Amino acid sequence: MVTEMEITREIAAKVLEVVDAGLVSGVGNPVPGQMCVEAAVCYAMGLPHGDDPYTVSTVLRALKIRLNDSTWSSARSRATGLRRLAVAQLGSQGVLDDTEFGRRVVELAIRKQVPIALRAAAKMHPSKKQRAKLLAAAATCERQGTRQAADDAAHTAADAAAYAAADVAADAAYAAYASAAYGDIDYAAYAAEAADMRNDRSLSEFAEDIVQILSDMNAPGCVWLDLTDAKP
Repeated sequence: MVTEMEITREIAAKVLEVVDAGLVSGVGNPVPGQMCVEAAVCYAMGLPHGDDPYTVSTVLRALKIRLNDSTWSSARSRATGLRRLAVAQLGSQGVLDDTEFGRRVVELAIRKQVPIALRAAAKMHPSKKQRAKLLAAAATCERQGTRQAADDAAHTAADAAAYAAADVAADAAYAAYASAAYGDIDYAAYAAEAADMRNDRSLSEFAEDIVQILSDMNAPGCVWLDLTDAKP
């Protein structure tokens, strides 16, 4: 069995090769193009088929599973959106400060994903008063990035929810609030999914923002991100 100390550039390259074959929702089958992102890591490392590569932080793994199982348009778009994060996560178990990582991801969801949803709702809403409230809530979330800001935004969006876009905004804000309130960053990933009906774009941007958080926190897998410079 591969040990944590044996994670190498070659293994990172193999992970990327398997991911680039395509990713599916759910664990899938141990065949390239028919696995989820964490199962792809297990496959590349020669581990038994499953979604728990022991070299990945538990918190980060949970977030990756939520992102993998979100509503991507295709197996190809899922792989394209997650390929850099698949590499950046490697070797994070026992190294990444999960509490600080979770705090940063939650703040990201509140500062970036929730305002996307709020502004989309404002753009579509016929009421000038409601548009102003939605835009103000978006600005507050960007500026503060707090649980209270997300909670207030959720209520603002709910009040404006005569239009579907406002329902989406409320979902994103409540998800971000829940992730801050309960320390569960799975909700933060849901906020990213809810933020934009063009899910591939929203989810890809969220995944890349997480890569940047991992890079800032010196996660070991980030040293191999140059492998992702070549397009699949």
